[in-house]
Amino acid sequence: MAVKENEKDLDLDTDQAGKSKTNLLIIVLIVVILAVGGGVAAVFLLSGDDKGGDSEEHASANAQPVKATPIYSRIHKVFIINFEDTSKARYVQIEMSIMSRDQHSIDLATEHLPVIRNNYITILSSQKYELLNTRAGKEQLNNDLLKSINDTIATEVSTTPNTVKQDAEEGGDKAHAPTAVADGHKYIEAIYFTSFVMQ
Repeated sequence: MAVKENEKDLDLDTDQAGKSKTNLLIIVLIVVILAVGGGVAAVFLLSGDDKGGDSEEHASANAQPVKATPIYSRIHKVFIINFEDTSKARYVQIEMSIMSRDQHSIDLATEHLPVIRNNYITILSSQKYELLNTRAGKEQLNNDLLKSINDTIATEVSTTPNTVKQDAEEGGDKAHAPTAVADGHKYIEAIYFTSFVMQ
């Protein structure tokens, strides 16, 4: 009987030893998995930073400057022009808006609007009805008006008297002080016809 009790004691120890070994084995496996996972994550993240740094440098070298938000301004008066080259009484009625990416250019266009309107009327009155009735004619008119507004602003800015510059330096209206502009600078980037009626 004593032998049976000793065997039971031994069996109990084997069960407890087996459970503790199983628990120990599970803990070791979890630690190993975490260590391997952490190592893989570290390698991935560290190697990703090196590539990211190179690609950021490469991207910044090839990146184009980000364009500013467009600013739109409506030219407040409607243009109504008669066509003289037809036997019928025909006219065109146009409303338009201008677009730039800086407020200073919009301010310059507003300041010189009487000259711009005069030039627009001259351009519009020289148009032929048959040409404006086509898409190509409207696109050409848009290009002519865009060139005209940019040329007008450039001319007016370059001929602005020094008194405006002095006023700006003394704390006056700095927004309208003349600025040095490279040849071909576009103050206004686009003109949009918001209404175009021909009869």
